[in-house]
Amino acid sequence: MTNKIAEKLEDGDIPIKGIIFACIAFFMFSGMSMFNKLLTGTHDAVEVVFYRNLFGLVLLGGYIAVRKQFHVLKTDQPKLMAARAIIGTTGLFFTLSAMRYLPMSYATTLFFVSTLIVPILAVVLLKEKIGIHRVTAILIGFCGVLLVAQPSGAVTVIGIGCALAAGVGHALVQIMLRALKRQPAFTITFYFFLGGVLMPLPLMPFLAHMPTWHSGLLLLMVGVTGCLGQLFLTWAFQNASASLVSPFNYTGLVWAMLFDLTIWGVVPSAVVFAGAALIIGASLYIAYRERQVSASSGKVLTEAVSPDS
Repeated sequence: MTNKIAEKLEDGDIPIKGIIFACIAFFMFSGMSMFNKLLTGTHDAVEVVFYRNLFGLVLLGGYIAVRKQFHVLKTDQPKLMAARAIIGTTGLFFTLSAMRYLPMSYATTLFFVSTLIVPILAVVLLKEKIGIHRVTAILIGFCGVLLVAQPSGAVTVIGIGCALAAGVGHALVQIMLRALKRQPAFTITFYFFLGGVLMPLPLMPFLAHMPTWHSGLLLLMVGVTGCLGQLFLTWAFQNASASLVSPFNYTGLVWAMLFDLTIWGVVPSAVVFAGAALIIGASLYIAYRERQVSASSGKVLTEAVSPDS
């Protein structure tokens, strides 16, 4: 078995580079959430959304300007691009808010509800059909959500609400990315960053606080890790198929648990592990069934796995 894997690695059948980039990307996204959580009580989540996207916009805009690739700013789907930016920014706000109200491991587990919602939205919005296999997996996954979404101690109702709202936002973004599959990744990302700056901008005069050296460094790290996560995720998709990259999204739960334990001393309960197992298992089965269906129909499904893409 080991020899076969080694041979596949040597032959390039297993895109190891794409796997490594995916693991780095989801580590970066977890780091972004951790730095955001450390800003709780110092800067509002709206501020963090603004600075995170401003950093990304400057970095990506500068890259486009230096490389003179202004053609990527053109799009023939402006309304859908705007809707994706609005929903993506709103989802990012709920993501960051959930991380402030819940332990990271709880919030991360509830975010995975997006993979259960996507097939439902695909039926309603894209008129896709799903069979009994995926329906059963969705129901099992939601049983896992019910296990985790129980207010107790550090797990608050508002935190659960924010996490589930973020999951719905992530699912809507995935559906929109399917409709935007003809658009270059740089174009989608640029307008997401732009929307993420413009939307919170009117609130900044009322919510903004002058950063201290400490909070300023944390805000910078939110921007750096968020942008690096997006960059490595793009490289992962360039070096491996979406179906291979997607499961590594769940490594984010490992990092969330590690950050919870080492920084906040939070140990997830057995109920969280059980709920996470049901949600992740159902999600992986849904992805497996979608690949089977798309292979038999000749369609390629676009999978979006970034929590804030």
